[in-house]
Amino acid sequence: MRDANNFITVVGNVGTDPITRTHANNFQVTQFRVGTDNRGKNAETGEWENKSTNWYTIKVFNQLGLNAAASIRKGQRVFVGGYAKIDQFTREDGSTGMGIDIEAQFVGHDLKFGTAEFYRLPHLPMRAGTEAPASDFAVDGEEFDGGDGPDRGAGDVGASDRDGDRDAGPSYLAG
Repeated sequence: MRDANNFITVVGNVGTDPITRTHANNFQVTQFRVGTDNRGKNAETGEWENKSTNWYTIKVFNQLGLNAAASIRKGQRVFVGGYAKIDQFTREDGSTGMGIDIEAQFVGHDLKFGTAEFYRLPHLPMRAGTEAPASDFAVDGEEFDGGDGPDRGAGDVGASDRDGDRDAGPSYLAG
């Protein structure tokens, strides 16, 4: 069981487009970065300004990661909740640094800054312990054709239907 004391929620802007990698046994990890600005008033001018930016490496696993990769893009405002881990590293010049990795348990758009469309995925079998071949799952930008309606074209993902004339259902993309 995870230590609940390490669970954090971060609200910030996506700094890199998500990248999904498939590892042994079709274990998938989607990774992206989120930056949060620390704002404060300038004592001299009284104006609000950005003081510094904290960067977090977000790691999202399996279907949640595929959904995140299909849904979010660089520059969008998101919230992420998950388990934090401090990562110490050594740079090429010999200096050391620290970063914070978050193993995400949830990811979503901050709707103060825009709108989103939600499509429920069909029931998918769990990868571990099933006999479903890897080709049954959407990976590395392939379209998943297991939805409850006709697929939209790849160019229509996230498109809005202000005129109410959309006749196609959701598509399920994984990257």
